[in-house]
Amino acid sequence: MASYVYSACQKASADYTTLISDIVLAQQATPQLRAALEEGSRRPRNEHIEIIDYFTTLSKQHLDNLQSSIERHRYIISDVEYLKNYFNRLNSHLAKLNQQTREAQRRPELIESLQDTAMEVGASQVWLYNQLLEDVRTIAGQQRLIMQRLSIAVSVLLVLMVSAATTLCLAVIYLRRQRNTMHQLMLTDELTGLYNRRHLVKVVSAALTQAQRAQAPLSLMLLDIDHFKKINDTYGHPIGDEVLRQISKQLRLLCRPSDTLARIGGEEFCLLMPNTATHDALQVADRLRREIEVHTLIDEVLHANPTISIGVTTCQSGSLTFEQLYSFADKALYQAKALGRNRVESLLPPNAPPPYNDPLTYAHTLIREPSDS
Repeated sequence: MASYVYSACQKASADYTTLISDIVLAQQATPQLRAALEEGSRRPRNEHIEIIDYFTTLSKQHLDNLQSSIERHRYIISDVEYLKNYFNRLNSHLAKLNQQTREAQRRPELIESLQDTAMEVGASQVWLYNQLLEDVRTIAGQQRLIMQRLSIAVSVLLVLMVSAATTLCLAVIYLRRQRNTMHQLMLTDELTGLYNRRHLVKVVSAALTQAQRAQAPLSLMLLDIDHFKKINDTYGHPIGDEVLRQISKQLRLLCRPSDTLARIGGEEFCLLMPNTATHDALQVADRLRREIEVHTLIDEVLHANPTISIGVTTCQSGSLTFEQLYSFADKALYQAKALGRNRVESLLPPNAPPPYNDPLTYAHTLIREPSDS
């Protein structure tokens, strides 16, 4: 294909102006010969022969020039190959005319036949050059057609390239969106839109490493909806799912930008709080508990707002693993459930400092007594 395009471009870019000029110039020799022969018949014999000799020489020059021009335009050789025999025949006639001219100089009676031969040669030239000119003009017309086709082909190729590039860009954008969507689905919970346990574990690992470097505290909070199974059994799973969605939304609004909130079970949530000491985590936990308790989730459907129980633990300087942190927070959550639900409990690792100098006094101001519900 590349070879064809290159050949077509070369052929389309060929300039036949010089060749056409040579043909037109050669064509003019025959009318000039006729005029010269008519005038020369009234002149002395020697001048008449000189005119024919001049015509023979000039015709030979034109013929040689045309053959050389055709050789230079290699793309038209095949198109005018059928004229090769006519060129050879005209060469022979010119050589014969030249010989007769020399004989007529010695034998005056040959002038009349010499003149007839010159006219025949001129007629042959007229036909040959007219045919050659017609062929060259046809080739030039084909050249314009090739240029038009090449222009159309280039335009179509550009359109295809732009279309292909556009399609490729759209495909890349689509695949990137699909990848982001898949990545998001891998990291988030489908029902609530919160992060899932897989993402939480990665974040906790990085946060523990950072806490160890900065020698900073890190708190972990487990939240569980009280009597959630009863909500599903009484009102149905669609209402239970809506409760999960609205509690998740409320928790997300109450969390700090630096915190990581995730749903790690059916009705269980986890909140990671970097750079947060135990007393600060307890304050946050109680605020979350109170906001959920007073926030109306579904009007005129639930007889009472759902409540949550919370277990809190704190790691000093990133010295624990996620499993250890989770274990302490889970035990604290179990204690909150055992003590009546809708409350906050904390369980710290051994040798951890208490949240306040008087933790019992702080607990009375922080933890609400369980309701009758």
